[in-house]
Amino acid sequence: MSRWTWIVVFFSRLMLNLAVRVTYPFLPAIARGLGISFQQAGLLVAARHCMGLTGALWGVVSERKGYGWGMMIGLTALLLGSLTVSFSGSFTFALVGFVFIGISKPVYDPSVQAFVSARIPYSKRAKALGILEASWAGSWLLGIPLSGLLIAHFGWHSPFGLISGAALLAIFLTIRLQDVTLTNQASAKNGDQNILAPEESPSGKVGPILVLGVSLLMVFANENMVIVYGAWLEEQFQLRLQELGFFSMLVGLAELGGEFTVVALVDRIGKRKAILGGLTLTGLSYIALPFCQSSIYVAAVGLVCMFFLFEFTIVSIFPYVSEMVPAERGKWLAFNYTALVIGRLCGALSGPWLWQKRPDIYLIVMLSLGAQVLAVILLQSSKRKVHSA
Repeated sequence: MSRWTWIVVFFSRLMLNLAVRVTYPFLPAIARGLGISFQQAGLLVAARHCMGLTGALWGVVSERKGYGWGMMIGLTALLLGSLTVSFSGSFTFALVGFVFIGISKPVYDPSVQAFVSARIPYSKRAKALGILEASWAGSWLLGIPLSGLLIAHFGWHSPFGLISGAALLAIFLTIRLQDVTLTNQASAKNGDQNILAPEESPSGKVGPILVLGVSLLMVFANENMVIVYGAWLEEQFQLRLQELGFFSMLVGLAELGGEFTVVALVDRIGKRKAILGGLTLTGLSYIALPFCQSSIYVAAVGLVCMFFLFEFTIVSIFPYVSEMVPAERGKWLAFNYTALVIGRLCGALSGPWLWQKRPDIYLIVMLSLGAQVLAVILLQSSKRKVHSA
């Protein structure tokens, strides 16, 4: 892949991620702007999340039509969604816009991961996808402060107007990329020449499905923790909104650190070993959190470690999934995206419910740790057995 292709796909992912992440800190401003309750605004986010469940379907289609096709459809959905939101003055129009934004990521993300994977040898793929995934942390660290300035001066619509213009530019640039005209079959040679070693590869048809279970459980465990950490900090340390905002910046830096660690290490130590180590260390970070309540500084260290380790693990799994079934990598990456969405949705429901029943961190840690242990068991069960001759 050329340097210019890298710039275009990274810029496109940055805008897609910003369209998703901008709603979290500014959802109250969006609710006020639309004249709706905060609870109704939450329905906008829920509708967007539900569109992530369509990822498997889009993956099957893009496997047939081409990864470039999936990238273009995803960017077009982003343009339509952000443009609709930027001009909306009612809940209904905003809902339509959020649905389109929700479609953009399950179409674009697996397609671009497969697009990159088909052009990068497996021995270097963790580095490549780690760089691509740095757009997730970058969208928070760069996009959220900029969005805050735009909202303060031009109103809640303005970030979506910016994203609309960026999406249009991304479509134009992607169309002009020569790499995108290649078919999936013609560009798959790098993967086919670098198939996972038998001792690493998930076995048969069941193995890849078990790996999807690993993704689901890993995200479910983390979402339980993430969705209540703000409430935990408020309850334990009486933090104000400004201080929670500072914690959000620490989270962004931790995510970026996890992605860069994937870039530096995972190709050298092996993808499967990295996933197993990441799952184990993330589980230990969950156990450590209840012991981090002595001071706000200790709690900050514990949370930063948790976010860092989780990001390292989830990014490590993408290159591994990309080579489970090289002839259908787009489809399996899309299945993996859907598994992540299901895990996130389940965690988003169970975490607050448990916190409401018993507002302390211990019960949630136990649930997350149980899911993490089960993820390790599934990963080990998926391993192909090497029989001696």
